[in-house]
Amino acid sequence: MWWIKPIRIFKKGMNNIKTIGLVLNSEKDNSLKVSKEMIKLIKEKKLDYLLEKEGAEKLNLNHKKASYEELRTKADLIILLGGDGTFLHTSLNFIGTDVPLMGINLGKIGFLTEVETNELEEALTHLVNGNYKVESRNTLKVTLLRNNKKAQKRSAVNDVVINRGADGQMLKVDMHINSEFVNSYRGDGIIVSTPTGSTAYSFSAGGPIINPQVKALLITPLNPHAVHVKPMVISDEEVIEIAVKGEKDKIYLTTDGRNSIKVIEGDIVRIESSEDELSLIKFPDRTFYTILRNKMRVGLV
Repeated sequence: MWWIKPIRIFKKGMNNIKTIGLVLNSEKDNSLKVSKEMIKLIKEKKLDYLLEKEGAEKLNLNHKKASYEELRTKADLIILLGGDGTFLHTSLNFIGTDVPLMGINLGKIGFLTEVETNELEEALTHLVNGNYKVESRNTLKVTLLRNNKKAQKRSAVNDVVINRGADGQMLKVDMHINSEFVNSYRGDGIIVSTPTGSTAYSFSAGGPIINPQVKALLITPLNPHAVHVKPMVISDEEVIEIAVKGEKDKIYLTTDGRNSIKVIEGDIVRIESSEDELSLIKFPDRTFYTILRNKMRVGLV
């Protein structure tokens, strides 16, 4: 019998930070202002910093410009300035590294971001003093098989979505877990998410919220045709294979809400937990449940 693994153990933060990597979404209205304020605070703490290429150019700080490869090797931690989309897009560059990420919320909800813009100095003080923990999040390894060959490989932090196009017919897929047939699904699509992604698209589709420290995978059908089809939570050691049926349908594969590709009849999407995890910075006074309460209003009536 499969059991959900216990909660992961946090790693204590280090207090010998020397270099901070900064990544900003310059399309956000206040990104440059907040970035300048953060750089000022970093200098006051007598720390060094590096800027991802786009941010360095926008701030006219080309002498601090760094590629993602350089950030992975030279920065002790990464501060992201943007919303959840920025966080997801950037985090793919740091999966499997020991470089932890901290997000500053320049978006709306900012569920993945740890800090609000009025908390910059407090957050930086916590970092310098080592008053934080590093939390490991599991990620997904996605393989598209076509004609029994690997056509494409991807990673995902939140979720993998297989769904029909706006003018497509009802999606039809067969799902196997560990090579064992589980069910055939008909509907608008199917979502496979990590616990981190359980508060994203899966939650909107009626899936449960899972503490991101639980090692599990979540399968959520999108508007299933059969009323008995419900979300499933399985072990993160299991392998999911979804076989696409219906050659005339417009069906798409999307990871973390980006870069959709068309899939065709006979394609198999294999989804499994990756051995490479993502490291996030967490402060002691900001638990998963306080974020649920404050940002998603979960548990409030």
